[in-house]
Amino acid sequence: MNENHKPVRLLRLGLTDSWRTQAVYHAVAELMQEDSPDTLILCRPREPYVCLGYHQVYEAVLDHQLCRRRELPVFRRQLGGGTTYLDADQLFYQCVLHHMRAPVLFQDLYERVLSAPVETLRRLGLNAQLRKVNEIEVDGRRIAGTGGARIGDACVVVGNLLLDFNYCALPQLWRVPWESFRELAATALQEHLTTLRHLNASAAVETVEPLLLDSFAEALGNCLQEGRLTDEEELRSRDIATRMASDAYLHLHRDEGPVRPMNSLTISADVSIRAGAIECNGYMIRASFRVQDGVIHDSRLDSSPVRSWGQTEEALRGTDFSSWENNLRTCIA
Repeated sequence: MNENHKPVRLLRLGLTDSWRTQAVYHAVAELMQEDSPDTLILCRPREPYVCLGYHQVYEAVLDHQLCRRRELPVFRRQLGGGTTYLDADQLFYQCVLHHMRAPVLFQDLYERVLSAPVETLRRLGLNAQLRKVNEIEVDGRRIAGTGGARIGDACVVVGNLLLDFNYCALPQLWRVPWESFRELAATALQEHLTTLRHLNASAAVETVEPLLLDSFAEALGNCLQEGRLTDEEELRSRDIATRMASDAYLHLHRDEGPVRPMNSLTISADVSIRAGAIECNGYMIRASFRVQDGVIHDSRLDSSPVRSWGQTEEALRGTDFSSWENNLRTCIA
């Protein structure tokens, strides 16, 4: 990967301000030139915060007023993906490579870079695998978030290892169409997301970080040399942090008019929560579904006027989500 065999610069930011955990890798990427060192950054946020994917509509996925009341920082990253709740129980790794020293296909870049966290988990005695390009799982449960993008002349791959996770924090912040959607999503999050602590593996940073560094040296095919940010990178980081938290950037994709709550939420590579509403036989029905590989595994129905939907919910389980409206109409015909 690194054909000139220059050492990869290692930036160990440790426990640091939340804005630095996002702004620094953006700054390194924006300022990268061909003679800049490829860089690996390790860090953890000192205080919790929420991070939006680049393409998301802020008001659709988060209760922004609740975030403000709780004084919870919100940033929009330049990488895609979903909304993440981040805190000190997560160890971040951020790899910034000049595009001339990275694989042409991003799929190959993911495979190379993410082999490091996968190998780290295996060295901790866990059955870790990379699935569907950039999903890291242990025994079928997600244990890391990942993302990637081209920023300027740099290719960026970032992720985190979940030492532990606050399962209650993020569901409270979601902006949902109705409460049954939140309930299904919160349950699915607990069932399909795991952590080192839950797996009874060592969740101590002092144990995990050296293993991760050794694995990255192998994955990148080069030695790591501890370094520091340049003055220009420091200044750019602060500018980027201001931009990422600004109202203009947070509301970047908002159209005119009211914004509806999200009706789809990805939990893992195979699992999502979906919502829909139909009018049928005099009922206005609000439906929430947990969908796995295109099949309904659980559902919640409520309606105006009110009635019991238990038998219908049971009948929908195991059916194709794509046909839920027709199947629902058939059930209550």
